[in-house]
Amino acid sequence: MENEKKDQRRRFEEIARDFTPRIFKMIYNMTEDYETTKDLTQDVFVNAWKGFSSFRGDASIYTWIYRIALNRVFQYRRKNARRKIISIDDIKPIKMKENPEKNFFKEADRALIRNTIQDLPENYQAVLILRYYEDNDYATIAKILGIPVGTVRSRLHRGISTLTNLIKERI
Repeated sequence: MENEKKDQRRRFEEIARDFTPRIFKMIYNMTEDYETTKDLTQDVFVNAWKGFSSFRGDASIYTWIYRIALNRVFQYRRKNARRKIISIDDIKPIKMKENPEKNFFKEADRALIRNTIQDLPENYQAVLILRYYEDNDYATIAKILGIPVGTVRSRLHRGISTLTNLIKERI
């Protein structure tokens, strides 16, 4: 019994080591706040550890942990719902080779898109972030979210359409 617990702990430590960078990146893409990302990443792995003994393996460990992470981020957002305003501080330093005005608008556009994505329904947010920020294919997104590939495609299409309309309203 004691050896089983040690083996389970060792296996989980290996999983955490392998997946922490990917989970951290995904959470950061959704929150854009380093300290919040650190806290939420820790929460994800604490929750994963609590449920690890009952993990049946119906999904891959990767999709199981990503699902925990998405749920944790959405829970955090609902609890801390506030609108992030685009400010001059959000703009990254201008590279000397680029046209400063063009770079300013490119970064402002990125900030507008990121902020607007946060106003979409969670099911659209999830597919857009997993596809365009995390570069997952449709099959992987379907596994993470536990939905058919066709649903991933329709949510991407509807999400992009809704995002486009929201951005048009804000410009």
